[in-house]
Amino acid sequence: MFSLTRFSEPSADHLTRTRNAAQGGTPPNPVIVIPGVLGSKLVSDSDAQSVWGEWVPGFTDPASNEAAQLFGLPMAIGTPLDQLRSASQVDGVLGIVRGSMVGVPLKVTAYGDVMSAMGVESFSDTFVESRSEALSSGAEAFEFSYDWRRSLDESAIALQAFIHRATRFLQVRRNSSEPIRFNIVAHSMGGLLLRYFLQFGGQLLPYDGSGPRLNWGGAAYVDKAVIIGTPNAGAVQMLDRLVQGIPGNPMHPAYGPVLVGTFPSGYQLLPRPRHKPHGNGDNNILDADFWLSHDWGITASWLVEERARQLPGLSSPGQRLEVAEDHLRKCLHNAQVFHHAMDQPLEAVPDHLELHLFVGDAHRTPMHFSGERGDRQLRWTAFGPGDGTVLASSVRLDETDRSSPIPWNSITMLKSNHMGLVKDRQLLGQVLELLGRAGH
Repeated sequence: MFSLTRFSEPSADHLTRTRNAAQGGTPPNPVIVIPGVLGSKLVSDSDAQSVWGEWVPGFTDPASNEAAQLFGLPMAIGTPLDQLRSASQVDGVLGIVRGSMVGVPLKVTAYGDVMSAMGVESFSDTFVESRSEALSSGAEAFEFSYDWRRSLDESAIALQAFIHRATRFLQVRRNSSEPIRFNIVAHSMGGLLLRYFLQFGGQLLPYDGSGPRLNWGGAAYVDKAVIIGTPNAGAVQMLDRLVQGIPGNPMHPAYGPVLVGTFPSGYQLLPRPRHKPHGNGDNNILDADFWLSHDWGITASWLVEERARQLPGLSSPGQRLEVAEDHLRKCLHNAQVFHHAMDQPLEAVPDHLELHLFVGDAHRTPMHFSGERGDRQLRWTAFGPGDGTVLASSVRLDETDRSSPIPWNSITMLKSNHMGLVKDRQLLGQVLELLGRAGH
């Protein structure tokens, strides 16, 4: 059972255990911070040119042919999603976003506050000391940057490999072969990645649609999972991103819907059809025929030039459309299997594992949309409480009876917006207490 709190302290039982451990000389578990979608920098394989996260002179312009190969993922008929290889790679978590406006340099904090609070600035994700005082401070904390474009089961495999490397690093540092468990703090889509890893370990989603086997393979490595603002039941705004792309802002230019539509993870973030997100009544949003009939997304008729940039090796619009439709169908099938796996009631959670949830519920958040065939932007028709991006009910994975299939140990409601959650001083202080790291 979970306890529901608002701006409250962790339970007395949690604090007693962490304080007793501190008094007995037992160090707190090392921490890993996992960002959400768009939260890791991308650079080109060939020359480390910025693809996402640093919009400084020399970054890859999303309107160029080059960006189609670097920002968008490749597509190919007959090739499984996990075997499609990108020409760019991750290069760390976005602690600070850098850009410029009318020639004036700009810096905006993204995940810097939460990483700093957990002590992550002491290390890079290659486990190389970046500050001389890091070892003496005892700050054992890491960032996990992952390719947020790819299917989340692939990222779970990468997380497992990362934890193995971090474990070996810490064992050498401690001069001990004792097993190590981690506490993990995950925001937004990072929470979905973490939940998948806990439940299924490093399993790929089966191609046949049967679903992965619940084995709690990742839980063997984790004591406490702190999940912040995660769209456990999806977010309707992700559908709008797949329809119109990522809008531009003072920090970065717009990224078109064909680029975004190549990301398998984007479809995994879609809301559940059973929650009826479409106010017009057609809620088959995980069915390719829905997208084709509405002329939306990667196969939309108005995106001929974008598909040409994405698929320069094909000479005809018809061939490109065929490849795009194949990719759409693969991504939607993948999302259906992922949703089914993630929405199953959890039983027999390992005794040692704690699941703590932080939810924003004070902002007007899109809940339902309307849209007709050929629309290039959706219209929000209903709103609910949330963090402005994700409904509070989605974060909790509430169903019609107001219960959740996830046995949360605690749920804390906050007033911050989606990105504001990872900067919220109340949240950061509460998480530090929860993880036994206050004063470390």
